[in-house]
Amino acid sequence: MATSLGIGALALDLPITASEALHGLVPPATAVALMGTAGSVLLLIMLFMAVTSSGSAELIAVSSLCTYDIYRTYINPKATGKQILTVSRIVILAFGCFMGVLAIILNKAGVSLGWMYLAMGVFVGSAVMPIAFSLLWRKANASGAVLGATMGCILGVITWVSVTKIQYGRVNLDTTGRNAPMLAGNLVSILSGGGIHAICSFLWPQNYDWITTKKISMVENEKSELSSEEFEEEKLKKAKTWIVRWGIVFSSVIVILWPLLSLPAGEFNLKYFTVWTVIAIVWGTIGSIVIIALPVIESWKTIQNVLVGMFTNNQLPRKHLGAEIEATNDHPIES
Repeated sequence: MATSLGIGALALDLPITASEALHGLVPPATAVALMGTAGSVLLLIMLFMAVTSSGSAELIAVSSLCTYDIYRTYINPKATGKQILTVSRIVILAFGCFMGVLAIILNKAGVSLGWMYLAMGVFVGSAVMPIAFSLLWRKANASGAVLGATMGCILGVITWVSVTKIQYGRVNLDTTGRNAPMLAGNLVSILSGGGIHAICSFLWPQNYDWITTKKISMVENEKSELSSEEFEEEKLKKAKTWIVRWGIVFSSVIVILWPLLSLPAGEFNLKYFTVWTVIAIVWGTIGSIVIIALPVIESWKTIQNVLVGMFTNNQLPRKHLGAEIEATNDHPIES
């Protein structure tokens, strides 16, 4: 969509300013130019769904970290499901309010969506490789992971600001958001974070065996269907193999192969651009079908149980409602 709507705006010669482009207004401008009011409505629905999905994931991620890794681990190891649910709700409310206020401050300060999108790599990119090493590499050193993430971020920011100052003579929102400083900052942050962690791990290997992760207990020691089946050793190994294989293949195609295919063409002629467009349309269509259909297929048994409960006035079977409900609900769920 970024490619099609972005190039579409250029092809239609829409009167979009640089500031409007940086604030993410190219897609709606193209959609409105092509489809009128219907285009704006469709894009608004899509944007709302995307933001809602991403926001939900972030809220749950922060809530899980604070609830299980901080509250349950260090503050109240014997916390009940009800207590954990209460803390989780408090964290979600507090973090949601904080992010809302932060978004208003950034907007008032003139920070554009494009600037924040690119700067995000400088700030958090240093943690990418340490996290990957920690999950997949037995020699990964815990202190090295923390040091790599922290120092990588600092080095990335220093490089980002330094390149900006050297190239443009001044440091502000405009100059720091340009390509060369952003590229330098992102690369240094990601590579230095991984490099520092790798060096620490080679010098002081931790040789972790993942035994402690297998001993993580469910809330209130409930043995749900998820805990007994989904965390079997054989299934975990298969999942890891699948993730590593397809992660490498997908990353290689998107990051290396796909950009390299554009180099021989130089300036695209009509035939080359047509092929590029057809591939993009096929990719988008297949992706849309998978994204829409797969959740329905995977949750079909649960959907059936919910429908049965709604239309037959029967109690829903607890075993199909997921680990979250099993862990926190003490009462039967009725339609």
